[in-house]
Amino acid sequence: MAHHDNTRQPQVYNGVSEADVPSARFGWSEMGRGAVQAAGWISVLVLVAYNFGNHQGHVETVWLISLAVLMALGLLIHATQPKLNQVRTVTAHNKPIGHQEPDWAYDQKTLSGVYENLDERQLRALNIDPSRIAHLRTGSAQQGVAGQQRTLAGAPVHETEQVEVVRVEPRERATRR
Repeated sequence: MAHHDNTRQPQVYNGVSEADVPSARFGWSEMGRGAVQAAGWISVLVLVAYNFGNHQGHVETVWLISLAVLMALGLLIHATQPKLNQVRTVTAHNKPIGHQEPDWAYDQKTLSGVYENLDERQLRALNIDPSRIAHLRTGSAQQGVAGQQRTLAGAPVHETEQVEVVRVEPRERATRR
């Protein structure tokens, strides 16, 4: 019995993969910026030319001019192509050569790396009950150099106050008559 592979690998047409652009085989990816600008400005002129006709009223005029202005603005933005996202972009390319990113998920799950010296408040912020991991910690790991607990930044942490938890029973609802 013959086995047929039903998975189809994306094909590359003129340097454009179907994985990136599904319609690459039709050649639409080859349309350059100049062709887009020429077609757009011709469309703007056609919309303006539609104003000269036998229509009565100004509803058509308002729509035609509005669409022509909107297309013209889009074409101007397309022509100048401002690079607004480059200022805000932070990527892994900013790392020095040979940088090894820590496995943050593993460190958090195993409380290793920067997570090994968290105090009670920080553990609770991560939804970890400090009493469940008390057997994993030694006294020296929780204490800083001068005997104070320290945070990740090294600033001393003040002892948390003991807070009394009071349970409040819900009131019974009064029935209306």
